Amino acid sequence: MNPLVAVAGAVFAAAAGARLGWLTRGGAVAACLIGGGVLLGGGLHAGVLLGLFFVSGSLLTKWSEGAVVPADGPDPSRRNGVQVVANGLWAALGALAIPAFPPLGWAVLAGALGAAQADTWATEIGARSRRPTRLISTGAVVPPGTSGGVTPLGTSGGVAGAGLMAAVALAGRAPVPAALSALLGGSLGLILDSWLGATVQGDSAAVKAGWAWCTNDVVNLAGSGTGALVGLGLGLLWMAG
Repeated sequence: MNPLVAVAGAVFAAAAGARLGWLTRGGAVAACLIGGGVLLGGGLHAGVLLGLFFVSGSLLTKWSEGAVVPADGPDPSRRNGVQVVANGLWAALGALAIPAFPPLGWAVLAGALGAAQADTWATEIGARSRRPTRLISTGAVVPPGTSGGVTPLGTSGGVAGAGLMAAVALAGRAPVPAALSALLGGSLGLILDSWLGATVQGDSAAVKAGWAWCTNDVVNLAGSGTGALVGLGLGLLWMAG
């Protein structure tokens, strides 16, 4: 995509997100950078995948507002800059690799976004669960919204989110590894995100001796990175075969 068009599209989308109350000012700036990179490397189809994650996640957050107050702090409906980068950095890097290595770049992009979407959908849909929330590491019942807490409804919602990302990637004629990465990487990223939240996240109410530097944003970066890593592996296998 033409660089000027990519920048204009990213600025427009970020401004719209801020206008709708989905992004803070810092979040809008970060969205310009992430969105610009995705559009520049992957074009309109890559932008559609990024938009799917951002719009669906924001709408689900609004839908789940009031259902539960997270045990480790309010769940803000407006994404700040750090949150945007944590969820979108690996996707942007994957997109920028598409012109040189199409199967690899698409797989990394889709895997990262599949993981980010799976985590967001699991969190917001799980907030409506009527079953007890249980810590993924021990099975202990914890308050809804606790980092590392899971429910059947939330987990199913997360996998569905990854599946939708895979379907949209395939519908847009992205290479097959992209769809596989979105589903498999998304599901694995979701599991890792929950596990880290239950065991080492420093700001989690469920962890008494976590790592202070391991915040929810760091966990999200690791989760989306897992999806990207799965995409990297599948992309390399596809190119080698």
